[in-house]
Amino acid sequence: MQMTNLTPPAAISYQPIVDMQFKGLHWIEASAGTGKTYTLSSLMVRIFLGDYLPNQVIATTFTRAAAAELKGRIRSRLVDTLRYFETCQTLTQSELQQKISAESDPLYQKVLQDFAPRVDYARERLKLVIDQLDELFVGTLDSFSQKLLREFAFESGKIERAEITDDAKQYTQQLIHDVLREWIQQQPQNILDYLLLNKKLKSQQAYVAVVENSLNFASAHFQAVAAPEVDVEGFSQQVEHLLGLDWSRITELADYYAADGAHFKLLAKKWRDDNKLQQLLTVKLPELLEVLKQQGPYALFAPLYAETLKHLSDATHKVLNKCPDEVLQGFQQHVLIGELTAFMQSLDKLSFDLETLDSYLQFYLVSEVKKRLPQVLQQKSETTFAQQIRTLADALQDAQGARFARFVQARYPLILVDEFQDTNQDQDNMLARIWRDAGHYAKGCMIMVGDPKQAIYGFRGGDMLTYNKARVDVLSKQGRLYSLKYNHRSVAELVTVVDALFQRQIQFGEEVEYTAVEAGPRPHPVLVDAQGNNHQPLRWLMLEDKKDEFIQVAWKIRDLLNQGIQQRLYLAEVTGNRGIDENDIAILSKNHDGLDKVQYELERLGIRVNRPSKRSVFDSPIAQDVAAILTAIMHPYDEAKVKRALLTRLLNFQLSQLMQLEQRPEGLSQFIEDFDYIREMWFNTGFLSAWQYALNLFKAWSNLVASQSRDNERCVVNLRHLTELLSQHSEHFQGPQALYHWYLRQIQAPSEREWELERKLSNEAGVQLMTIHQSKGLEFKIVFLLGADKDFREMNKTLNFSTQQLPDPVTGQLEMQRVIAVNDKHLLDEVAVQQHNARAEAEQHRLWYVALTRASHRVYAILQDQAGKSTTGLAFWRGHAAQVFQHPHSTDEAVLTECPIALKRVQDQQLPELYAIAFPTQRFYPRAKTSFSALAQHLSRQQALDALAVQREQLQSAADEINLEVVEQPEELAQPIHWIKRQFPMGTLAGNFLHEIFEHIDFQQQQDWKIEVRRRFKNDYPSLWQALCDKYQQDFQQVDEEQLLAWMTEWLTQVLSTPLHQQFCLNQLSAESHLAEFPFYLALSNHVLAIKRIQDLYVEYGIFMPELNAAHSARYLTGSIDLVYFDGQRYQIADYKSNFLGADIADYTPSKLQESMSQASYWLQAGLYLVALHRYLQVQLEDYDIQKHLGGASYLYLRGMHGDAQYGVNYWCPDAEFILRLDALLGYFAEEHVHKSASSPSAVM
Repeated sequence: MQMTNLTPPAAISYQPIVDMQFKGLHWIEASAGTGKTYTLSSLMVRIFLGDYLPNQVIATTFTRAAAAELKGRIRSRLVDTLRYFETCQTLTQSELQQKISAESDPLYQKVLQDFAPRVDYARERLKLVIDQLDELFVGTLDSFSQKLLREFAFESGKIERAEITDDAKQYTQQLIHDVLREWIQQQPQNILDYLLLNKKLKSQQAYVAVVENSLNFASAHFQAVAAPEVDVEGFSQQVEHLLGLDWSRITELADYYAADGAHFKLLAKKWRDDNKLQQLLTVKLPELLEVLKQQGPYALFAPLYAETLKHLSDATHKVLNKCPDEVLQGFQQHVLIGELTAFMQSLDKLSFDLETLDSYLQFYLVSEVKKRLPQVLQQKSETTFAQQIRTLADALQDAQGARFARFVQARYPLILVDEFQDTNQDQDNMLARIWRDAGHYAKGCMIMVGDPKQAIYGFRGGDMLTYNKARVDVLSKQGRLYSLKYNHRSVAELVTVVDALFQRQIQFGEEVEYTAVEAGPRPHPVLVDAQGNNHQPLRWLMLEDKKDEFIQVAWKIRDLLNQGIQQRLYLAEVTGNRGIDENDIAILSKNHDGLDKVQYELERLGIRVNRPSKRSVFDSPIAQDVAAILTAIMHPYDEAKVKRALLTRLLNFQLSQLMQLEQRPEGLSQFIEDFDYIREMWFNTGFLSAWQYALNLFKAWSNLVASQSRDNERCVVNLRHLTELLSQHSEHFQGPQALYHWYLRQIQAPSEREWELERKLSNEAGVQLMTIHQSKGLEFKIVFLLGADKDFREMNKTLNFSTQQLPDPVTGQLEMQRVIAVNDKHLLDEVAVQQHNARAEAEQHRLWYVALTRASHRVYAILQDQAGKSTTGLAFWRGHAAQVFQHPHSTDEAVLTECPIALKRVQDQQLPELYAIAFPTQRFYPRAKTSFSALAQHLSRQQALDALAVQREQLQSAADEINLEVVEQPEELAQPIHWIKRQFPMGTLAGNFLHEIFEHIDFQQQQDWKIEVRRRFKNDYPSLWQALCDKYQQDFQQVDEEQLLAWMTEWLTQVLSTPLHQQFCLNQLSAESHLAEFPFYLALSNHVLAIKRIQDLYVEYGIFMPELNAAHSARYLTGSIDLVYFDGQRYQIADYKSNFLGADIADYTPSKLQESMSQASYWLQAGLYLVALHRYLQVQLEDYDIQKHLGGASYLYLRGMHGDAQYGVNYWCPDAEFILRLDALLGYFAEEHVHKSASSPSAVM
């Protein structure tokens, strides 16, 4: 089926940026290095300047990284085009025409030509598009299918939502295990025995490859294998019959095998040598028969008798040279030889049947896994990307599917599919149904971009048959063809020589044809050596001994580096000449084995290497250490687990240190307490806060790099990676136990999922080592190609790929379809095998095309075929002997005879002095709230970073009170406070009771106080009342409730009649002249709260307090002032304190109170409350003047108040300047300091 010549060359456009009209179907073939991403981003600019907005366009590519790059390039191109139009705004039409003529950028030339009369419109349009660009979908086809199923759940009929699973391989392996076990249980034991003896029945792991490979081609026709009838009983009877023969008659054949026999000279030479036939028939055969008598037929499959059976099989075919018929018949028709021949045929048939049964088992496993996997995934509400594509393709069938397809095309009329050569049949079926349907493809636009010469992912499901069929489909629907022929990646000399090489054989196979390319105009720095500029960039290095390949490559790289150091090989860059270094060189290989060996040689020479990691972070030693610490956190009282955690690199205990620790009296108690506290934090505040606290508490980051080691950075990066993964997955698990067990499962079975692979290090530099598959899409200055003419052998072949004319399952029409079959030489016909081999060879040609087009300046191809017989790899194009490739830009590189001496690079300039960047004081934090109680928490244990700003507990009125312990007085008190004040319970509960009493009583209605006190005790604080009664009973024998209530009332009277300032007492306040429990939200600066500067301000005014807590993420300060009142002249505040400072009245003098104020940081509280009142008055009071209207703060220590102003009261009225400076330090969320919108006491200020 010829597919490449349906459209004449004249129909091909080489300027898609200019020529494309965005309706119908468009096919772009972009060879390596031809600026595909540049072209696509330019087309996107034209698309958005036209009829489409970002939310109507879809762009897909093969990988997430490529999608991210494409979206970035699109945004950059849009911004550049906008700036270009802005420079054209002031130009006249004639000036615009001149600019169009002089423009070299095809995009700018085209859009300026189209929008010359409407430059302002184009500019505004681009601004709108850039603003909406986040609505443009750029991703993989897999992620796009997920988007469609979720967005069009109703239209598709797939309403049940399924999450993409990370455990697809585990599900597959579990299904293989289950199906294999079921099949084994159904088989007779003797069949299983024969399978095992023939090594045809294997573990589940041996079948994973064939199942997973077939799943990658789910839509292909899978050739069925019929289950054979294995006649085990018949074979056993054959063995019994064989043993029942009279083998003494073997001597009747002595004329043939004996050296003096009549026909001995007629034996073939191999049977005469060493009397082999005689040895076989008279010694080895009897030995075999004897073993069969003792052990039965199973003995036939013992390795010990394999050679004997082979010789017996040969003996039943041809033993004699050319001889008379009667002599030949005398041997072949001898009864024993005849029986032996029948037995060997029976054995061969059994072996054949067992091999067929093995193939059937593989077919059965594949079929059952295909059938059951969707069911398993559906039960768990999960899916895989491949299954999702099939689900979407199924939803697009029949009449309902056609309506669904029209919905999708109407919503997304334009789609751009990049890397189309890597799409599989399921993906193309979905795309064709929506955007290439014969009925409505003209209503939208589909742009397919690919390079068939770079289709190298056949093992993932990519198929050139899919590509070719899609191309035929596009051309049959008047699709336009485009080609990019200018190579911008490589220097002109390399483009020319590589093009000439590929022109020698343009047929790559599978209908892929090479098209000529030319060097593009992109400037490149010249690679200069002793012979000139870009001299002979294609170099062939023929090895004298293929074993020296890796040594020669390492030596050659050292030689190049030496030349770079000596400035004999350098890049003439704009900034100056730069000698070649390790980062300019890459080594590509078909497999990892070659990379391992060359990496060894390079490292042996001290040359740095940089190799992409394929290792799971869960497979690293630091992951085991994290597991040990998590285990200790979950089991803090298990000393063995705690010891294991201490010996990790994160805690950095040596064994000797641990032994010394155990000898101390406290032992492990401190660490047990720490781990227990972390566990509680994990349960209460989540994983991340607890984990960060643990890392800081144990100084894990410092411990990781405490000693010099090459893997320090790797450990730090892996720990950060593991922390991130644990934090992410903690959102999906209920409780610490679930997250802990998930992590242990990852440790036990690390995989190669993209998100768990080790990340690149910041210092990764050196010679790049990667497989050719990994290098696709990348560019390097100098490239070494390992095994460039090595024979191709397909390793571990599991499936055979062929093609066949079969009816389409949807249309019923005959068309070429992919057929896959279990790799069994007995079941495959010769044509199918030839098609498979041709497909494999074609992919190898494409692989080497990719390899040869990675370099920008020079290629070294390593050859080893001295005999000139290879036709694979680059030898396919290079040829041999008289037909060998010759070109002015190509040369043979000489083999090095010895290792070059390493030269050291001399620093030609003074290295800049290294210094540590100051830790930033302004960082991004979530907007959260804090309070005085949080700022003034003076705890013995360091809190997790910024934990105070995310606390969610409800702070109570007395939460900030500090009480001294009651101790027995050694002597009589000089002036003891009243019993009720001394014995009234302490703590938050008692403080809250007193706060509520003062909040609800009327200060001037003393007759109601007793009732209010009784009601509060009985209804809200019965435990407090019981505690007070118990203390009364201890001192006075009999409880007198009336006496207690009278004392409480008297206490209230003394508090309210004690002068606070200028002989003012609280009992002078009417209900209308004060506010109790005044709540507020104080807005803070949109920066880190300047706690240190606030503390320095207090020190400046002679007030000293303990160090305050930081609150990086606090943007609001919340609190509640106990009492705000107007004394007739100013607005004052008061705060009730039930703190117990001592049993004597002398403990409540002003000096004692000020000492308590400093210890508890109440000065800060008073300042914050006064600032809150100041801001409130600014908003609520007309003509507010801080000097006239703002008063001070009275701190009322209730236990020391008895009507005398000298005891129990500390009044503080700071200068107005102090309040204004504190107000400025706290800052405002917005710059405006006055918010007229505040209208209530609880308004944000």
